[in-house]
Amino acid sequence: MAASIIETNELENKDLLQIEYLSDLVISKKDIVVVEPNNTIIIAIRKFLIKIGFENIHVCNEIKEGIQIFSHFIGKDISVPIIINSGLNKNIKNTITEILEIQPNANIIITTAKEKTNPEITKLFDIGISSVLHKPFIFDDFKKSFPHMIEEEIQKENTGENLESLLLLHNQITYNKFKDIHKLERSEIKEIIKKALDNKTIVLNKEISEAACNQCSSTNMTYISECPKCNGVNFKQKDLVEHYSCGEIYPKETDYKTCVKCNKQIGSVGTDYREFAGYHICSSCNERFDRPLFKFACLDCGNIFMDVLAQWKKSKLYKIQR
Repeated sequence: MAASIIETNELENKDLLQIEYLSDLVISKKDIVVVEPNNTIIIAIRKFLIKIGFENIHVCNEIKEGIQIFSHFIGKDISVPIIINSGLNKNIKNTITEILEIQPNANIIITTAKEKTNPEITKLFDIGISSVLHKPFIFDDFKKSFPHMIEEEIQKENTGENLESLLLLHNQITYNKFKDIHKLERSEIKEIIKKALDNKTIVLNKEISEAACNQCSSTNMTYISECPKCNGVNFKQKDLVEHYSCGEIYPKETDYKTCVKCNKQIGSVGTDYREFAGYHICSSCNERFDRPLFKFACLDCGNIFMDVLAQWKKSKLYKIQR
């Protein structure tokens, strides 16, 4: 019996030594795994991670693939952080447990729209997650999840001269967009713009009203266009032809003079057929429409919304002097 107890104790000590070894691993400053199915949110996360200093951002859509990539780094004497969308599946607790079984001191970060005090999130901390990234993402809060990167990020922080150089990379840019893209304080922006105006490297073009995210108020956004029927993005702008005699409407291609339906010559424009300019044809559902569905995608928080729902902010547009 005594031998059995000793053997058991030795095995437990080995397990503790293994956990201690893994807990002493240096957290990677180059590699990180991100599990997120939403491409717009991926863009926002990637931008922040690059700004913090990560070089190799391994993005995947499914948890299974993320764990496989995470497992690839085991045994390389380094701990690679992993960011997981908490809403990917109903068994997020099991996912966290699985990762911790692979590496007991894994740096697991969860993205969620829920508050940190939410009981569901509190339970995840009890299981062993390291941090939570709340949506909408804010850079100052985002970087707090990576304390091992903060010192290096501060050392690399842009000086006024570097920021003015960033300003001059644009042909023209608004006050709001420059502030939101580079995550600057208003006092910093005013100083940079004043210096650039004094140096005559920029001039004030005009004042404008600028679209902003209706969730986080950022102007760091991009336009996306979709098919109104299937929300696909595989569409092209083409002119259409309507053949009066058979009623067929088809794209105006190089051989459009022969109707694709009745195989007859379509005759003269205005008499036998008419043309529609600037229409769009979706290759996914074959829908034809004159105007795509326009949406904004916020590159800061990942929010996607109809353009008519945007906030509007007054801003100054500056033109760069070459």
